[in-house]
Amino acid sequence: MAAKGKKNKPALKGKRSVQAEKTPVSKQKRAVQQYAIFEQGFWRQHWLPVVLLLGIPFALYAVAIRFGYVLDDQMVYWQNVYVQKGFAGIRGIFGYDSFMGYFQKKENLFLLEGGRYRPLSLATFAMEVGLFGEKQTHISHFLNILFYGLTGAVLYRVLLGFFPLKENGRWYFSAAFIGALLFVLHPLHSEAVANIKGRDEILALLFSLSALFAALKYFDTGRSAWNWAAGLFLLLGLFAKENALTFLAVIPLTVWFLTKAPIGRIATASVPLLLAALVFIIIRYQALGFMLDHGKAVGDLMNNPFLGMSAGEKLATTFLTLGWYLKLLFWPYPLTHDYYPYHVPKVDWADWRALASLALYLGMGIWALLNIKKRQIPAYAILFWLLTLSIVSNLFVSVGTFMNERFAFMPSVAFSLLSGWFLAIKLPEWFKEKPNQPYWLGVGMALVVAVAYSWLTFNRVPDWKDALSLNGSAVKTSPNSARSHCFYVTALYDNVYLKEKDPAEKARWVDTMDYHINRSLEINPDYGSALVMKGAIAAARFEQDRQMDKLFHEFGIVLEKIPNNANFRPFFDQYMKYLAAGGGNPNKIHTFCYRMGYEYFFKEKNDLKNAIAVLEHALPTQWEDERVLNALAEVYTAAGNTAKAAEMRRRAEASSKVLVR
Repeated sequence: MAAKGKKNKPALKGKRSVQAEKTPVSKQKRAVQQYAIFEQGFWRQHWLPVVLLLGIPFALYAVAIRFGYVLDDQMVYWQNVYVQKGFAGIRGIFGYDSFMGYFQKKENLFLLEGGRYRPLSLATFAMEVGLFGEKQTHISHFLNILFYGLTGAVLYRVLLGFFPLKENGRWYFSAAFIGALLFVLHPLHSEAVANIKGRDEILALLFSLSALFAALKYFDTGRSAWNWAAGLFLLLGLFAKENALTFLAVIPLTVWFLTKAPIGRIATASVPLLLAALVFIIIRYQALGFMLDHGKAVGDLMNNPFLGMSAGEKLATTFLTLGWYLKLLFWPYPLTHDYYPYHVPKVDWADWRALASLALYLGMGIWALLNIKKRQIPAYAILFWLLTLSIVSNLFVSVGTFMNERFAFMPSVAFSLLSGWFLAIKLPEWFKEKPNQPYWLGVGMALVVAVAYSWLTFNRVPDWKDALSLNGSAVKTSPNSARSHCFYVTALYDNVYLKEKDPAEKARWVDTMDYHINRSLEINPDYGSALVMKGAIAAARFEQDRQMDKLFHEFGIVLEKIPNNANFRPFFDQYMKYLAAGGGNPNKIHTFCYRMGYEYFFKEKNDLKNAIAVLEHALPTQWEDERVLNALAEVYTAAGNTAKAAEMRRRAEASSKVLVR
């Protein structure tokens, strides 16, 4: 029987205790000393699982160290002017929207909803540039893997608070290790780790878990330094990505769940966390100039996927994606980086999948609230999932896309916690076996899942090698996404077509690109990036067949849709100069310029600037067309430029006399 005087002993194993804070000073000091001994014992007992959790990510992702930049790496790294300045750019990184270094004009930031303020990962990129030079991608990928391993190790330490190792227990059969192991193996994390830009997700979770651990240490030891450390860690997590804000709720919930501390005490201890959030919100507001809404409508479907949907359709589609997140936790295959319109279909409440997801989430939420007072692990895991997913769910704030696999990175901790508990504790309980002992059914299931996850991750990581491999994979997995087809065409054009020398092979690639770009525009007819590539492919086709009518038909479609596009218009102007200088038939050039410049831009759209610009492309040809010159005279008159109008009339008269002769 335990001695009665032992009731105030700190809970070093099992549930944590705050009673040490109420003991006399000498006893509290003794508790701190005992905790320090325990921490030393932790490293003696657990150094191997920590090393494994640090090393396994390198075994899975080592090939990624040789990879280059893909997707948004362009925006946050190699074409971000602040990052490329190295240490000198850090002030700008913390002073502006995280995409300002790429767009460089504030009005261009309004293309995206909500603003982005994630300076910490960008600051680490700038430090890499300052220390190692530009485009050292192997350093960036190495650090992503290292930070991911550290996240797994910190998670293991936190999970030991939920599932402390019993006396003579074996760490490799423990719920804490199984949970952390499945976390680092989970294929769903491949996007966050293999994509350099994913560092914001990794750092946000790493520092959020560190804040949680520091808060628990504070309640174990009563040392205020740990409480303020929790606030500092949370602030760092917020600077990594805004979703760390959900730990304002996760940390108090976890402290209450593990310690049974009074609500008032937990609220008081949350002051450093609240201060961290307040500091972040103030700095973010100063950098962006707004909280969540910049006040500008986002009319691009690729940045506002709910465009044109009713409120019911938006909510139903959102719950469809929430159901997909759960499916990917348990069955992470197939994976894609592209959940843009319309890989995720637009649905309404007549779709059973949306209804099933709504029912599932309502059921989980209600059950968790009813059972959380019983300190049940599944109830806590559900609440952790709901809290951390809420900020990226599109239910409360728009995130600019239907969903992304990286958005489940932080919430997936709930799945790891639940998996460790089920395999190492609940199964032995059901079969009346001792927890933390080699219960072979649970161990076997854990091994099967671990092997399956490792295999899926190992096969998914090579897709992130470059834009061609990534988007080639995406068009197979996301055939209904306009973005996947467009990005695949762009990768083919830049990395294959332009480098190919064999005319027959070039023609074959033009056919492939033509198919995919038309598929992209079939899904989203107003997709600007796809229209840009449609113009480029039209020019590539012309180089093969010299069919100018087809070329001008395609150019006309693109000009009508995106006449002033910053990517297409310079290309179009340059190509028209090439045609006028001898690369094309003058009659067809005149006809096209008259039709688009005069009939479309002037007569139909009253766009004088574009009318003049297109009509003038007909002037440098071998001879001048009277119809084009008279059209230019009329447009210049409408524009108030009488001198140019008179010049065009004189040239038209001269052209007419030449034809008469």
